[in-house]
Amino acid sequence: MPKIPAKKICLIRLSALGDTVHALSMVNGLRKGYPDAHLTWILERLPYEIVKHQPNVNRFIVFNRKKGINAWRSLFRELNSQRFDIVLMPQVSLKASLISSIVRAKIKIGYDIQRSRELHWLFTNRKLPPHPPQHVQEQFFEFLDYLEIEDYPIEWNFVFTEEELKWRKNFFKNLRRPVVSFVISTSSPQKNWSPGGYAQVIDYVSGKLKMQPMIIGGPSEREASITSKILRYCNSEPAVALEKPIRHTLLQLSGSALVVSPDTGPLHAAVAMNIPTVGLYGYSNPRRCGPYLRFNDLLIDKYADSGEENAKIDRKTHPKRMARISPDEVVEKIELGLRKYTRVFDPT
Repeated sequence: MPKIPAKKICLIRLSALGDTVHALSMVNGLRKGYPDAHLTWILERLPYEIVKHQPNVNRFIVFNRKKGINAWRSLFRELNSQRFDIVLMPQVSLKASLISSIVRAKIKIGYDIQRSRELHWLFTNRKLPPHPPQHVQEQFFEFLDYLEIEDYPIEWNFVFTEEELKWRKNFFKNLRRPVVSFVISTSSPQKNWSPGGYAQVIDYVSGKLKMQPMIIGGPSEREASITSKILRYCNSEPAVALEKPIRHTLLQLSGSALVVSPDTGPLHAAVAMNIPTVGLYGYSNPRRCGPYLRFNDLLIDKYADSGEENAKIDRKTHPKRMARISPDEVVEKIELGLRKYTRVFDPT
């Protein structure tokens, strides 16, 4: 039994796609400790689209920050008549903290003072014990450990509707060849790999491996620009999937034989769905934000120089180290992934 009895629990994790994936695993563990509790998750629109069909959440409250003051009024009206036993706050941001201030609850659990930023610690009345830096997913699990939930499952269990599965079947049926998907852009340009490098690997996948390369991303001008550069370098014709909503991106990832991606939300989603994933790291520390538990043998780690592999985990970044990744290294990892993690699953 958890050490704090609760019938109504509120989770505040608003944004960041990768952290939404991490929060989903925490939610599934939370349900193990509180099988009958009513769980409310407050989050923004795009993260909501990722998890909206997950059965372990009883209610989602979508905070539409683009509506400005009206978003806050709407949230206040929705929460004003409710009271929770526990609020979990695995997001260190002033916006999340301000939302917590209008959530009525006896217990509000957040990080210790050493890990608090933007006054996070002022909005909580229970603190997690201090802990050395570790993988971000483990930081989410600290909330389960604090509540003394034991033997919780480490699982994500993305849920797709019947209609979505039909869409996936038709999408991959039209491609005719097994797909290797390439995530080509992140929210930070310094995490991105080079368009020329992607083009060389895409040509290898198409020509040598006889598989269908596919460029995955959102509909932004930035991603369209990067894709145009990649296509100019390519001799092959990769499929391009940039116009799709995030649910379609998840379906495309889930139907891929293998994914190649830098440190970004779709990488964590692919790993959570157990899709063999080649992680491209140089800017950020994979020990802190790399693939969790799976496919570490497919990781390309240019973040650490020789002798730095076991250095203290921190948030330090290395802006120029993505350029150290060579196309040959990516090809080698793709071939390893295809040999070692042959997927029985057929999306068609």
